[in-house]
Amino acid sequence: MSLGKNTTFAKRCLLLCCVAGGIVCYLGWVLIDLHINNAQDRDTLSGGGRLEVEELPARRGLIMDSREEVLTTNIQTADLIADLYHLKDINIITWGLAYSKAVHSNKWGTLDEHGREKLIGYYRRRLLIQAKMPEPEQTEHEEKRENLNVIYRSIFHDENKPTKGQSDQSKDEYNPSIVQLYVSEYINYAAAIIAPILGVSTDEVIEKLKQTGLKKKQMRVVISQNLPEDKAEGLRQALHNARVQGFQCERSWKRSYVAPTCLTHILGYVGYQTEGSTLLSGITGLEKTMDPYLIGQKGFRESRRNNRGQIIPSQNDKYKPPVDGLNIKLTINMDLQTIVEEELDKGLAHFHAPRGTIIVVEPQTGSILAMASRPQFNLNTKENMQEGALNYAVQGLYEPGSTFKVVSVTSAVDTGKLSFNTMIDCSSASVPGSRPVTDAPRHYGMLSVADVLKKSSNPGAFRIGCRAGGWDVYKKYLEAYGFRDKTGIELPAEARSQCQKGEVFANFSRITYGYAIMVTPLQVAMAYAAIANGGLLMKPRLVDTIYDSNGRIVEHREPTVLRRVMKESTSKNLRTALARVAGEGGTARRGNVPGYQIGGKTGTAHKVKEKGGYYDNRYTVSFAGMLPASNPAFVCLVVIDDPHPTDCRPGGGTVGAPIFKNVAERIAKALNIPPTEPIAGAEEKSKIALRSRFEANSAQAKHQTISLQRVG
Repeated sequence: MSLGKNTTFAKRCLLLCCVAGGIVCYLGWVLIDLHINNAQDRDTLSGGGRLEVEELPARRGLIMDSREEVLTTNIQTADLIADLYHLKDINIITWGLAYSKAVHSNKWGTLDEHGREKLIGYYRRRLLIQAKMPEPEQTEHEEKRENLNVIYRSIFHDENKPTKGQSDQSKDEYNPSIVQLYVSEYINYAAAIIAPILGVSTDEVIEKLKQTGLKKKQMRVVISQNLPEDKAEGLRQALHNARVQGFQCERSWKRSYVAPTCLTHILGYVGYQTEGSTLLSGITGLEKTMDPYLIGQKGFRESRRNNRGQIIPSQNDKYKPPVDGLNIKLTINMDLQTIVEEELDKGLAHFHAPRGTIIVVEPQTGSILAMASRPQFNLNTKENMQEGALNYAVQGLYEPGSTFKVVSVTSAVDTGKLSFNTMIDCSSASVPGSRPVTDAPRHYGMLSVADVLKKSSNPGAFRIGCRAGGWDVYKKYLEAYGFRDKTGIELPAEARSQCQKGEVFANFSRITYGYAIMVTPLQVAMAYAAIANGGLLMKPRLVDTIYDSNGRIVEHREPTVLRRVMKESTSKNLRTALARVAGEGGTARRGNVPGYQIGGKTGTAHKVKEKGGYYDNRYTVSFAGMLPASNPAFVCLVVIDDPHPTDCRPGGGTVGAPIFKNVAERIAKALNIPPTEPIAGAEEKSKIALRSRFEANSAQAKHQTISLQRVG
């Protein structure tokens, strides 16, 4: 009996020992699995998993014309980004390598999902164990290993340095050389998955990593930009299925322009804030100056993922939605802008000129209704961007020539020194230390102040400036017109005018008729707008209203009066004088618009040589006009640089004025401006039209009669 009890007790002890041993073995396996397989799951967060922050880009605000016609759009795209930190982490890359080995094993097709996960884990454990072993001697795989080492070194620049995380994992004692091989194999594996979807070769993907790897501090590599959403989603799914991490398709917004070759210099374009960023930032034009309004505020979404790429739900995850940028309504009228763009292109082609600009201003408010410069480029493709980078209207400096004579006349008339009927000697004028001022080959003799403008006499403008009080008085009106300051338009890199010292009498003599001073076309346009509106210099107004995404007005920009240039009576009389320039015997007869009295001034200036002096046969020509002359609805400036016409001599009246006529005639019709005078020959034209219609009908009737006879 005693022996039996002892036997039973021994069996029970043995059973307990077996159970205890089994529990210990299980716990040991779990600890090993946690240590090797799931090390990264507890690598960075106490709650488990890796914290990932996804940037949610804000949609850039829209830019619209004065009637809220949309000029810019946003297209959602994605950028494929490689994170070199993750690509060097052995605890991450071994999941992808293990999957690549498991999926090619003979057992893969016979296993269910759970069995496949175990097989992947098995291969991963083997990879991590091998990574701790001494590097095996290179034999048949020596060339392959060397190629992989070359890939690693060219991307990461640390031939034998431990990878990220290894310094705090020194206890793992991974062999750096083997880790490098793993990383290179992983990059090859990932590139083989990415390349077919992008439509490129595997080598191209690897080369992209190499090129950015040359920048030692750059650990985010942009593999591909502006991917359509369907392709980006295909990449996300393929990378997830293949257990590839370290690559992300980050959503972004691509800026697109509805009419990419229209309003090129006004709208400008955008680029990425920094390399690898999804946040667009303005580079030129309104996209740059209005960037703080347009850019919006990006949001973010936090998530925790394990090494398998699976999301670990957590109450601590944060989410901040993006805030869209503000929308901007311009003063630009697209109907008028289209007219200006078309007529500028026609004019440049007809007169064989490389550069030019047309600016249309509403004088009462200073609003820019249309503005175009050439050359230009394509905002979407950036084609011809280098050639067309200069915004000639705002950045192009030129000697204005005779359009500048209004400054002399204003300084004399507004101060009461002269009237428009005062007679001026327009014979050649001697200037000490300089060439004489002359109208050669013409000789006008005595002209009234008004006729000095009409005939565009250089000695006349000079003598008017002298009789007004010389440089001291002239300078005040020069500055009042805004020719010494930038206009303040909402566009970047506006040029500052250049003026030679007017205290030097020789310089002053030339300034009075538009030489020895360099100005921008916009400055001239705003000066003539002051003449048109009663004598007030307005700040050019390009932005009208700023809205939020719900249509609420955030800011409305009212017209801004900078200063009074002249008395209202002076501006009225000056408009009358400018109307005579387009009359019989004036220099702007080719600028007349049927049904309207126009006013304006021609300008023709020899081009300056790069090494000093002037060309004999090369000019910058212009015409500053307004319609109607008595109460202008708009001012239009045309500047054409270096024309080579084949049907006339180059000049403001032969080149600039005809282009103005074409623009003004179409704008008057578009704005429904009532005619100010009967159209000359309208009755005769009507009779001719009726006669032509009658003859056409008679011919048709005769043709029908002949046809019937043939049938009969």
